[in-house]
Amino acid sequence: MKNLIIIGSDVYARRVIKCIEALIKSGEEISIKGILDNNEEKNDVKGYKILDKIDNANLYNDEDTSFIIAIKNNKTRQEIADKFQEFDYYTVIHPKTHIGENVSIGKGSIIMDEVNIKDNTKIGNHVIINNGCIIDEDVIVEDYVNLLQSSSLGKLVKLDSLTSIGKDVLVIPKICIGKKSIIKNSSIVIEDVGDNCLMEGTTAKIIKNYKLQ
Repeated sequence: MKNLIIIGSDVYARRVIKCIEALIKSGEEISIKGILDNNEEKNDVKGYKILDKIDNANLYNDEDTSFIIAIKNNKTRQEIADKFQEFDYYTVIHPKTHIGENVSIGKGSIIMDEVNIKDNTKIGNHVIINNGCIIDEDVIVEDYVNLLQSSSLGKLVKLDSLTSIGKDVLVIPKICIGKKSIIKNSSIVIEDVGDNCLMEGTTAKIIKNYKLQ
């Protein structure tokens, strides 16, 4: 039996709990040991006790425990993973997700329900793919990326690290999106995107470049 500790207590923690409960129901031998979070006003999340602050995570690290960073902010997930590099991170894949052939999914990533990941795709570490997303063949999603609900990535798309994709976004085939870029909800990306860009629109245009700030 693998004991799981969830880091974070917001809506993403609730979504991860839902995934884990579905996995347990499907026969996965795991259990939720508790939550770590810095919000002192909360005592539990969906009935699971908040055990301690995140900074004290080392106190709960043992050979029977794995961790999941259930936090939306990409940079925060990276900082926590960097701080606790020695931890075993559990990869959450909802039982209703479809995974194609020759797909790799990195440690600590969270794949929610009704996601379709097609053949020869690579998903990095601590990636979050929300429900209803479609990832086509030969796609590369680097570490600490977040895809919101019902977004689609065409064939041979590459998302660099720390990028955020909003709800209902469409990225057409062979597009590359650079590091730390943000694609806002309902955008359609038809050309390559550099690093640190904020893009929006049915034909997505750059509305801000963080390198210039």
